[in-house]
Amino acid sequence: MKNNEIGLKKKNQYNNGQVEKVTMPNGAIVNKQMGEYYSQVNKPKVTHLTNKISVLEHFSIDNTVVIQGDSGLIIWDTGFNMGVGKQKFEAIRKFTDKPIKAVIYSHNHYTSGARPFVPKGSEGKEIEVIAHPDVHKNLLSSSVELGKMLKKTTAQHFGFFLPKEGPDASPVSYDGSKEADKTSGYVQPTYGVRDKEKMEIDGVEFQFFHTPSDTMDSLTAWLPEHDAVITNSIWHVLPNMYTLRGQPYRDPLYWLEGIDQVRKLNPKILIPAHGEPVSTKESSYELATNYRDAIAFIYSQTIRGINKGLKPDEIAEEITLPEHLANHPRLSEVYGELTHQVKGVYSGLIGWFSLDAADINPISTQYRSEKIVEGFGGIEKVIQASKKALEEREYAWTAELITHVLNIHPDMEQARLIKAKALREMGQATPALSSRGFYLSQALHLEGKIDLNNVSNPYLPIERSIKLLEYKIDPEKLGQIDKLLKICFSDLTECYGLHMRKGVAEFLEEEPTDPDITLKISSNLWITFVLGKMEIEEVMKESNVQVEGDQSVLIEVMQAFEL
Repeated sequence: MKNNEIGLKKKNQYNNGQVEKVTMPNGAIVNKQMGEYYSQVNKPKVTHLTNKISVLEHFSIDNTVVIQGDSGLIIWDTGFNMGVGKQKFEAIRKFTDKPIKAVIYSHNHYTSGARPFVPKGSEGKEIEVIAHPDVHKNLLSSSVELGKMLKKTTAQHFGFFLPKEGPDASPVSYDGSKEADKTSGYVQPTYGVRDKEKMEIDGVEFQFFHTPSDTMDSLTAWLPEHDAVITNSIWHVLPNMYTLRGQPYRDPLYWLEGIDQVRKLNPKILIPAHGEPVSTKESSYELATNYRDAIAFIYSQTIRGINKGLKPDEIAEEITLPEHLANHPRLSEVYGELTHQVKGVYSGLIGWFSLDAADINPISTQYRSEKIVEGFGGIEKVIQASKKALEEREYAWTAELITHVLNIHPDMEQARLIKAKALREMGQATPALSSRGFYLSQALHLEGKIDLNNVSNPYLPIERSIKLLEYKIDPEKLGQIDKLLKICFSDLTECYGLHMRKGVAEFLEEEPTDPDITLKISSNLWITFVLGKMEIEEVMKESNVQVEGDQSVLIEVMQAFEL
């Protein structure tokens, strides 16, 4: 396709294209492709592949695998939260009462359902918790620095903000029933496996491989006596090499290496982290090969587009999978979209710059919107044009155009409702679950029906709570202040440092020996402050707070953080 032809592709499901919709049993209005797919996966089931290996499917987005050892059970993945973990544990107890001997995390995403399987005090003793060595570190990193943002985007991605019934409902629930316990049941791993390490767990031989896919801490397990592989490298849908909720770059080359490892093993039984297992060597090899070919095609064709000088949006418009891959039942776009994967690869390889010099130092977002609105002849003209585009089912254009008004007047109700209508239509048109979650969540937010900023606070280990302040500093408020703080927690007998240095904050894990100011405080009160639930002036009034040094300077310093 030539560069000047790309812009001719105007019609798609978001912009004046024909879309067939269906209504789900809970009232959700969805793209027919999405409806047909999620009608099947909405039904939890237990599949007994052999007399020793069972798979819990559709209880949540991840499969839980149960391997029976000599005296107990080995559990692979535990679910999204405590509620899902409990449901899975109860389902297992319906077919076996053997004790749990080990829990294995495939990667850091499905660790929060572990506690029902691992009673407190049993970890590392009666029950081993096995994972890639970086799982705990990666969980802490994601839950602290970007914790609030990721909770907000993950909730949109999976539709957690959406109602349970009605047109805006999600077609599938991945966080358990409405009454399910949504808290984390994460249990820290007790053993980190090395790449290619062989282990015997309760009489069952395992070999583990480090196989990065959607996380760098993903594992593949080979069970030679069962001729079985369990892996996070292969899914049930087109893989998310990029995810709308925001994650580190998912390098396709690493992902391909993991799948090729599965192909080398060529097991009789292949159990993906998501989706139906397969039970013949022919079907496992076919699935692994087609899955790796789809990733390789997207990666290589993105590079081809980059070398042709195309921008990311242009490359995404140009690439379509070969027919045998596009029609493969395990490569449908019902979770993420192909265009997103292309742009994710571009960003991972090239970064934000489109290679067009006009994009090096663009004008500000608000200034651009002001100029566009001015060019249209004013706010009313833009609103009229947006309404016309909406009537003509140009939903993507409507959303983009009316956003220029909202960039100037973010609280204008008429503009908010126009954008909400366009986003809802796009949400009903998309085949991809994650896209639908974002479209409808933001539509409801614009209508004032939900608050996207109302998310629970991330889990904060005490030392990471101080580290978090490095990312919340307003340098203008700090000015020229250069002070070394010592923060001691009266209930933990632990002290750390925080150096405030002219607009920069530095967390010090070692206790400072000569601080300018020392703050003694309970850990609970400190966490309450860091999470923005109390002002520093209120904190200082508490009886168990002690300050050595200039309290007024301490207050000034703490007011420089955007909590």
